[in-house]
Amino acid sequence: MLSTDIRQELMVKRIEDIVSILMEERPLFKEDLDYSEMVKLLVNLAQENLTFEDFNSMPDTELKEHCRGIMSIEILSKIGENFTPEQMAIFDEAIKRK
Repeated sequence: MLSTDIRQELMVKRIEDIVSILMEERPLFKEDLDYSEMVKLLVNLAQENLTFEDFNSMPDTELKEHCRGIMSIEILSKIGENFTPEQMAIFDEAIKRK
């Protein structure tokens, strides 16, 4: 049985690799997201929601899709952070029309 520290290291390494790949494939991720923060967030989410066995048995393609989705949501959450009140009102109105 692997120690908790080794499990943590394996999880972090695998997620680091996936985040690196995604940031290379999608420049927007690289421009707008902090690599270290994304790794930390994704590791925490994996630990909270998956057993080590489930995480370890998940195919890389599936893990990559989960990570891509979370990273996309993180980018979307940043929309409007630097908007002026007028820009936010325009954005809100545009969303309501859709």
